[in-house]
Amino acid sequence: MKRLVGFSLGGLQHKYGDKEALTIAKRIGADAVDFGTEFSYNDYKKPDSLYSKSDEEIIAYYKDIKAHADSLGLVISQTHGRMEGFRNNKELDHDLIENARRDLLACSALGAKYCVIHAVTSIFMGPDADPELMHDLNFEMFNTLIPYAKEYGIIIATETFGDAVRFNACDFFGNIDEFIKSYKRISEYGDNKDYFTICVDTGHSNKASRYNNNPSPADVIRMLGSDISVLHLNDNDKMTDQHKIPLTGNIDWNDVLKALDEVGYNGVYNMELALDSIGGKGLEIESAEYGIKVMRNLLKLHYGEDA
Repeated sequence: MKRLVGFSLGGLQHKYGDKEALTIAKRIGADAVDFGTEFSYNDYKKPDSLYSKSDEEIIAYYKDIKAHADSLGLVISQTHGRMEGFRNNKELDHDLIENARRDLLACSALGAKYCVIHAVTSIFMGPDADPELMHDLNFEMFNTLIPYAKEYGIIIATETFGDAVRFNACDFFGNIDEFIKSYKRISEYGDNKDYFTICVDTGHSNKASRYNNNPSPADVIRMLGSDISVLHLNDNDKMTDQHKIPLTGNIDWNDVLKALDEVGYNGVYNMELALDSIGGKGLEIESAEYGIKVMRNLLKLHYGEDA
């Protein structure tokens, strides 16, 4: 069984542009990529932004990007959309929906199946936000976006959270019980289940594990089970969101892979890495290549030659 190894492309997109980033990804050995669209310059209110253009122009741009990926034999397995979450601010929340809709449209044009969108976060709502408000905002946000996912033929993935750095506290949805409660409420509404899934970010879950008796990343995977469709694999020291290459922090990667086996995961082993975490700026390509090699070796050690 061929297990696809991928990584989140955003860092290379920023530095080299969309097409060249894809070319580099293929050259350094990736099978797949998580294509970034969440960037601040993708904003429908900015006159010079792609997102200020018509849907037809947005589709044409991303279909051209997909054609380039296809020519390379590279899979765009997922995309990354908005990261802010609703803030209980009418104008800002409206803007998020407008931009997130375009993220979903781009995902569809790129031929990806999943678009990762962050939940409501304590980073903006504060560490003591009313729990009912947090759940209601998260429900409203995703329930507004899911009809677009349905229209465009894709699936939204909500991502596991960690801590709210500004407040040195667990993010509200970093608490796995609150995350699961929210996921179930949204996915069980109407036919949302067909268009809503989970992205596990191992680094986020590792940071959350130091609060409230939250479980390890491997046990988060076990708790979420077959609802996991997308991965953001990365490592850290449990204290900060380092997005390091696996085996360079303190996550138990053997247990992570074992947990993924237990829940029947068969998707892309996608890493979301800070590409300057080894060697600093200027070695982003080398860091990405090394990360791919580390992940392939992890899979080989775990599965043998069948990896």
